[in-house]
Amino acid sequence: MQGELSWFTSIDRAVFEVVNKLFASHLFDVFMPVISNLTVWLVLLGIAWLVFFIRARRRGRLVALCCFLVIAATDQLSSSVVKPFINRTRPCNVVPSTHLYLDGKWLTTDKFGLTTYKESLSFPSSHAANVAGQAAYWSYFYPQVSPVLVCAAVAVGFSRVYLGLHWPTDVLAGYLLGVIVALLVAYLLRAWVLPDE
Repeated sequence: MQGELSWFTSIDRAVFEVVNKLFASHLFDVFMPVISNLTVWLVLLGIAWLVFFIRARRRGRLVALCCFLVIAATDQLSSSVVKPFINRTRPCNVVPSTHLYLDGKWLTTDKFGLTTYKESLSFPSSHAANVAGQAAYWSYFYPQVSPVLVCAAVAVGFSRVYLGLHWPTDVLAGYLLGVIVALLVAYLLRAWVLPDE
């Protein structure tokens, strides 16, 4: 079992280093912090949500209101339940020479991977959980928007690894958590609350 875990963590680290170091470029250095910035997403999605809510019928408004249940659940489960239980260190604290975005600027971590750059825990990625939760939830009711939302979720997940803040498996676990929560909320909402139209 220990050998299997060692092999798994080696693959996780290898993928991290490919995304974080081999993909490093000036273009990505400009765009990845923007893609990973929750404020940007809150503004964009807030405007889209408001337009949708104003134009929707009662069913659509109920769907729109319940998306906040998904956000609350994914965020709290990832940050307050799973992260403290797993207690995983961020890659920027252990991988030498990580290409790290921290406090609005790019830096390269120390050559020995012995410095703590971020105190917060790594597994799962709350960003990935939140964005995947919203993508799955809205796709459940409105499949036509699914391609755009899936692309957004993939971009955010990639950005978290590129910024040096998460392991690839942190992102995958965040996706899984978000999708499970979203589908559970969506199913219960559809079965018990929404009127038939």
